[in-house]
Amino acid sequence: MADILFPITTAPGARPGEGAGRLINCYAEKLADGARSSHTRRRAPGLKGVAKTTHVGARGFHYYNGTLYVAQAERLIRINWSGTAYVVTDVGNLPGTGRVTFARNNKAPIADILCTTEDDTFVITSGSPPASLGDGDLPQALTVDFIDGYFVWAIRDGRVFFSGINDTTVSALDFGKAESHPGGIYRAVAFGELLYLCGPNAIEVWQNAGNATGSPFSRASVISRGIAGTFAIAGNEYGFSALIFVGDDSAVYRLDGGYQITKVSSPDLDRLISKVVDKTTLDVTVAITEGHQWATVSGPGFSWTYELGTGLWHERASYLDNHWRGVCSTQAFDKWVIGDRETDDVWFLDQDTMREGADPLVMSAISLPASNFPNRTIIPRADFDFIVGQGLVTGIEPIETDPVCLISWSDDGGQTFKQPLKRSLGRLAKHNTSVSVNRTGTAGRYPRVWRVDISDPVYASLQAGTMDAQGLSR
Repeated sequence: MADILFPITTAPGARPGEGAGRLINCYAEKLADGARSSHTRRRAPGLKGVAKTTHVGARGFHYYNGTLYVAQAERLIRINWSGTAYVVTDVGNLPGTGRVTFARNNKAPIADILCTTEDDTFVITSGSPPASLGDGDLPQALTVDFIDGYFVWAIRDGRVFFSGINDTTVSALDFGKAESHPGGIYRAVAFGELLYLCGPNAIEVWQNAGNATGSPFSRASVISRGIAGTFAIAGNEYGFSALIFVGDDSAVYRLDGGYQITKVSSPDLDRLISKVVDKTTLDVTVAITEGHQWATVSGPGFSWTYELGTGLWHERASYLDNHWRGVCSTQAFDKWVIGDRETDDVWFLDQDTMREGADPLVMSAISLPASNFPNRTIIPRADFDFIVGQGLVTGIEPIETDPVCLISWSDDGGQTFKQPLKRSLGRLAKHNTSVSVNRTGTAGRYPRVWRVDISDPVYASLQAGTMDAQGLSR
């Protein structure tokens, strides 16, 4: 017998045949000592519908005092919980289709909320359409944030403007400038007690110096690593604990506060990012489910999700797509809300949801290569250790009541896979269900690679596998 090893972090390699397994729409979670496997592979959290707005393309969110503001193409939407349902209200025109940033201050009794778009900065109120801030002393900004009583605007030329304390007024003299490296800045991010001025070549770290005139903040340190684009950084959302960003070197970094960054991406992900021609299309979206903190890095043809607690990665891909539909996030209604790139849907990221709306959420686990190089191996049988018997009492027949998995294998390093075989995962309480395949042929000089796919929307947990392996001479 030989173990079939499934990865705990996705590692496809630069080409099929050199990788160490993949996890797509599923992640590895360590089990307690004494469990029958060290890790299990669970389906990634699904998308549960909050509301449909009739406007497509998520641009950004802000949640305050029970109201979720949703920026979509050309519109601002308000979502509230009525006690029985989520109520959608069209607040008014919010010009543009590009991503936006929101911020609010500590003004009492009602805080000011601002939204900076590619065209202007707008004042947001629940009962009126967005209105231009209309301050001639503020140049067109890239983003807005809030720290220590100040609204903070990032200007592309490297300047950063500050408002009055808990006010929306701006003086033409109340600004500082990032000057440690040329190239200006893409974004000003407030995180903890520090302000990070993120440019294409460096990140300047500023702290509140209490200056009475000009900029109240001044430079404390410089991180010699820039960011790839304005929205290639996230984590300053309320409730999240680290900044995750794509660097100017096409690697992904983590910043837990202070001045030290840590590279967290693998060479496989670095290669994908480096091939993105327009780095402004890169984005990072964060969320939390059941104690797991997720940061998803997406480009035009990929999405990889990093778990902060374990340092492990898995891939995400929506149905009939090569990357994840989710973009933008905020904590709202005691959960995390996710936007949709292409539709008018607003979602909760939900661990107990096994779909993305009406679409299946297909989890795929591809094993490490079982190598006997250069000898051939006869494999008459393989068994897979699932938590079985998870079908529902009632539900959609048969996908919820009698769920199945598809098992296939490759003998050319993962270039191609055989026709998959369907195997039952067991109706409810059928805990003795066996998941096995027989007469699977002979592996040649390339090692055998196994693939397991599950689309049926029930609980799925893959522990490990074993196979009969009878070696042959060359």
